[in-house]
Amino acid sequence: MNLVLIGFMGVGKTTIGRKLAKRLGYHFLDMDEQIEIEQKCSIPEIFAEQGEAYFRKLETKLLQQLVSVQNTVVATGGGVVTAKDNFELMKKIGTVIYLDTPVENIIDRVKRSQNRPLLQIENPEEKIHSLLEQRIPLYRQADQIIETDNLLPQRIISQIIRSL
Repeated sequence: MNLVLIGFMGVGKTTIGRKLAKRLGYHFLDMDEQIEIEQKCSIPEIFAEQGEAYFRKLETKLLQQLVSVQNTVVATGGGVVTAKDNFELMKKIGTVIYLDTPVENIIDRVKRSQNRPLLQIENPEEKIHSLLEQRIPLYRQADQIIETDNLLPQRIISQIIRSL
């Protein structure tokens, strides 16, 4: 069995994913990290040099490769749900879990980050609200929705395990 964590940037997919994989004795794969390794450059560099559409194609290609993995927790990028075929691919990989976090928490966590290419603009809070409006209906197609509001990672992990 595999688990695929989705949700907006800054919700804790990587942090939760690593700890969840360790607790289950699973492998862990962070899609952004894997893409950076394969492309030999950072996500901000990919966005700057190739654009968002190119990056989304890289995500889709990686998901296609992950269909055959076993006993793996996959942490996706926040925008992975925006590409047409990705949700179907994620469901082929395993149980899709949406980490639902209040917008105020997201803003606090990501507004000053230099590693978030979509937020390197004058008004990142407005962009966050706009992206969430587009993406929340997509995230909600997940097999499980876990409310993470102010919960410690271990509590979130316990909720995920109970939901399986």
